[in-house]
Amino acid sequence: MSSSTRFHGTFIFPETAIHHYGTLHVNNGRIVSFEAKDASLPTPKVQASSNDIFLEGYVTPGLTDAHVHLCMDGSARPESCLQQGMVHLVATGLHSLKRQLAAGITTVRDLGSPHNLAIDLATAVNNGVVRGPNIVSCGHNITMTGGHGHNFGREADGVDGVRWAAREELKQGAQVLKFMATGGVITKGVQAGAEAYTEAEMRAGSHEAHKKGKHTAAHAQGLTGILNALRAGIDTIEHGAFDHWNDESLDLLRTRFLVPTLAAPEGIVTGGSEIPEWIVAKTSPIVDAHRSNIHEAWQADVPIVAGSDAGTPMNPHGRLIR
Repeated sequence: MSSSTRFHGTFIFPETAIHHYGTLHVNNGRIVSFEAKDASLPTPKVQASSNDIFLEGYVTPGLTDAHVHLCMDGSARPESCLQQGMVHLVATGLHSLKRQLAAGITTVRDLGSPHNLAIDLATAVNNGVVRGPNIVSCGHNITMTGGHGHNFGREADGVDGVRWAAREELKQGAQVLKFMATGGVITKGVQAGAEAYTEAEMRAGSHEAHKKGKHTAAHAQGLTGILNALRAGIDTIEHGAFDHWNDESLDLLRTRFLVPTLAAPEGIVTGGSEIPEWIVAKTSPIVDAHRSNIHEAWQADVPIVAGSDAGTPMNPHGRLIR
């Protein structure tokens, strides 16, 4: 691209959600101005060598996927992907970045990758070594001993243990911290939605993040775990309730953010026979409740952020639109 380029087309501006036809002026990769035009007027013909580029369809700003796992490949058996060697995991992460960027996603929030690889990928993107979306990474998710995600996370117990784990992840370069407030569906032997970390444990970790100006997230599916996370000051609730909300949870959620990741359970229940039966058995009973509860939260004016949980079974990267 030349240092100065004019893009002609129909643009969608998120502030108003209104479509505007016109010309976007870009200089050295930065948007300089937008000039609205009458879409009914004929577009002049220009030489291919000019700095004018005519765009098909609609043009939107870069999208954000607020919940991904870059080093998981979206195959039917996530545990087999995580057991691969380091080179395979890095290659998976690079492929995920390519798919996300091709889908118009310019920022992703990675909420758990083994060996802190997503932090390294973020550095590589920032240094121009590889092309990809901006990465906000938690490094390892922080979970209780034997808790959800323990096979690729950092295990820690008790207030002091969680505080130490939070400090370690921040030391390694984490830009957000993620805590497992409940069990989940893709960790064998863990009851989905069951309470895991206590309010006090998550408060200790959240405090360490906030001291450094970082946000916090909690994998939270059951209502008890969600309330523990919200009372502890966690900023974003990932997935949402398997149980019905109560008034306290909705009141607190209105001051935070909910990331539903509705594509994750859908991928599991429609993914076919290759997905392990124990994952399907844990997921099937909660799919309808998950959708219903997210709709209820939306009606209650809870701020909702788009996140796909890309990398989980039959939930590939680059499909945030799903």
